[in-house]
Amino acid sequence: MHSFGGKIVTLKEFAALRPGITGKLVATSGGFDPIHPGHISCIVESKQHGDVLAVIVNGDAFLRAKKGKPFQDLRTRCSIVSAVRGVDFVIPFEIENDATVSRALEIIRPHVFTKGGDRVDEHTIPEWNVCERHDITIVTQVGMKKEWSSSAFLKDWEQFLKKNA
Repeated sequence: MHSFGGKIVTLKEFAALRPGITGKLVATSGGFDPIHPGHISCIVESKQHGDVLAVIVNGDAFLRAKKGKPFQDLRTRCSIVSAVRGVDFVIPFEIENDATVSRALEIIRPHVFTKGGDRVDEHTIPEWNVCERHDITIVTQVGMKKEWSSSAFLKDWEQFLKKNA
């Protein structure tokens, strides 16, 4: 994977780096497919909650389960996220048949986990319990209000293609 700024590392590589990371570690996560201004604002604002920012990018299986097919592959999405201001680490993450990043959070052990958009409580953040168990502070409604939807973009594009085929 090609990085344009933030270092792209595997979860195993990050685990090895973790003991040397000083300051307050913040993590955020998402599919970022396709990435839009809401995603960017969440990532940039997440950095304001600490000193080091790790962005967990959900894998292609997550997107297949959610949307049927990823628009961009994991490698592409990680490269794009690495270019966002303030990103220190990008961690591609996937466990087949697990739509959460709970396992990643257990290994990363951030001080803060941020979520944007409509992710606000234990009912909308599936990682809530793992954060409580590991004393990870959850900060919600980070970034701009939900104005964009990757799924809606893709649905509109699909309808356009069908109409103009």
